[in-house]
Amino acid sequence: MKKFIFSIIVLTLSVSYAICQEYDIKSLEYGLDSLSGNSKIESLLKISEHYQKNQDTAKLNIYLQQLVKEFKKQYNVDFSQKNLSKVTANNSNSILIIIPTVLLIVVLIWLFVLFKKIKKQNITVFEQNLQIEFQSNEILRIKSQISDSISYARKIQDSILVPEEEIKRYLPEMFIYYQPREIVSGDFYWFSKVEFKYVIAAIDCTGHGVPGAFLSMIGNTLLNEIVNDRGITKPDEILTLLHIGVLKALKQNREDAINEDGMDLSLCTIDVRQKRFQFAGAKNHLYVIQGDQLKVLKANFLSIGGRPLRPEVDENVKFTAYDFMYDDKTSIYMLSDGYLDQFGGLEDTKFNANRFKQMLLENRNLPMNEQKVILQNALEEWKGDKKQVDDILVLGVKLSEKL
Repeated sequence: MKKFIFSIIVLTLSVSYAICQEYDIKSLEYGLDSLSGNSKIESLLKISEHYQKNQDTAKLNIYLQQLVKEFKKQYNVDFSQKNLSKVTANNSNSILIIIPTVLLIVVLIWLFVLFKKIKKQNITVFEQNLQIEFQSNEILRIKSQISDSISYARKIQDSILVPEEEIKRYLPEMFIYYQPREIVSGDFYWFSKVEFKYVIAAIDCTGHGVPGAFLSMIGNTLLNEIVNDRGITKPDEILTLLHIGVLKALKQNREDAINEDGMDLSLCTIDVRQKRFQFAGAKNHLYVIQGDQLKVLKANFLSIGGRPLRPEVDENVKFTAYDFMYDDKTSIYMLSDGYLDQFGGLEDTKFNANRFKQMLLENRNLPMNEQKVILQNALEEWKGDKKQVDDILVLGVKLSEKL
């Protein structure tokens, strides 16, 4: 009978080993004397399981004896041969009661240990999930604050742009295709009327998003000062003064300057009294259609501000000025590089200037608002599911002797 009970305990220990992890047996052995009750039974089970696995019969017997003793103490179960014989003599059916009882006790202890582990794991997982949820909510909160701030910055940036409807009071046949890559833009357009002259520009600041938007505010302020306050309308002079202003604003006129930011632009002054327009550009060209001919007026290969020009010669830089008469068949187009540099098509290449010029020629006789739609649709079709690579700005103006 005693051997049979021993076999049941060993079998139960073997099953529990498949689920429980390895334990520090030596630590458990040293700590047995300080334990009692279920904790001591749990430790004895773990130690016995270890020696049963390693087939150390001597130590297994020692700890099984302690386990039986502890069972007897904890649950008032007597495993002695004398007691078992007495039970057998009195009632042969008692064996059927003792065996399930011992097995039930061992299984209950094993389930108790397993329950504690699962409960501890669940608490850990719950705490981790709470931490993840907290971090996720914090990220969403910060993201919302940033998005709100940038969205408000967009309102401020939009406020510096002259509404298209106001420009059309003076230049009725014109369009503005303006599509920032992000909420705020490094591209912006500028317009002003000074007596009988209209000054219009398409400006592309370094970068896009928030950094570009900061530069756009500087550029807008400087243009207002140069044209509106000082009354300067010659494009080449405006660009030179704008360049000097950016150098000073960004401290780029110092020998230890490391800031390389600046802007590229094309700028036209339309003199409606003399029916002529003047142009100067910093890296960005002007596309002119007169009749059936398309001309590209080349800009200087110099940025406004930035590192390429150094303090000792910067303030003496000169920009090339173009001067043309216009008639009713003259249209001008200025743009940032975002349109031409957009990747797409079957071979994932840039849209490029040749494709742009061909499109202008093919649609030169259409009203400006229709030309804008064609430009938008062409780029969207070209881009497909590709990401927009940069801010996009295209200005088109049809000049007329009636202006």
